[in-house]
Amino acid sequence: MKLLLQHTIPPKLGFALVVAKAQMLRIIDLEGKQVVDMALFNAANPREKLSTSYSRTRYMPKPGADYIPRDKLIEGDILLSTICNPMMTIIKETPEPKGVHDVHNRMCNRIYYEMYNLGSRDGCHENISKAVAPYGLLPEDIPDTMDLFMNYHHDCASGRWVIEEPVSKPGDYIEFRAEMDCIVALSNCPNEAASGGRCTPVKLEVYGRDVTPQNTMARQTSKTQPTCLG
Repeated sequence: MKLLLQHTIPPKLGFALVVAKAQMLRIIDLEGKQVVDMALFNAANPREKLSTSYSRTRYMPKPGADYIPRDKLIEGDILLSTICNPMMTIIKETPEPKGVHDVHNRMCNRIYYEMYNLGSRDGCHENISKAVAPYGLLPEDIPDTMDLFMNYHHDCASGRWVIEEPVSKPGDYIEFRAEMDCIVALSNCPNEAASGGRCTPVKLEVYGRDVTPQNTMARQTSKTQPTCLG
């Protein structure tokens, strides 16, 4: 498939674009261990949005397989909306082990940083809110995100959630196929503790057979413009 768009998101900033049905979105961790929060909206009806809980628990089991409410999403899994429509399919992920992404926790925000005396700064919620504002979406419209590359898991013995360093290495990526026209909003997470102690840039690429008008709708919270190819 033809490369239609590529863009690098600087550390601690957000970006949004429309990915058309059947196009491929690849998110590349350029230097390794960088968390990226991702929210999805139905481009035709943005009130329909990503549900990480439905994605884990309302999937269709393979014939003969048991139904198991899962604690993670991996290659081949489908991201479902708040009314259980397929939004995107995970086509490939290169980090090992597979499925080290957070699909349980709410994204960081300004209140989180202020609460823990980490300074007054925008979190992923603010980054994504700014990125989707041109689409008429408000901060209260933002769903729980899929936090790509975030190593966040539950410790049953201690009864708590644990944040460890991501397992992604420089150049690792995760790739999705859009199952509907999606507004995709990304935050290059500003939480250094979740990203191995420092925040680094990430790159996104969109592949498809034709350049679509929706790709010209890309928005971000920095002044750098995306590179459109084709």
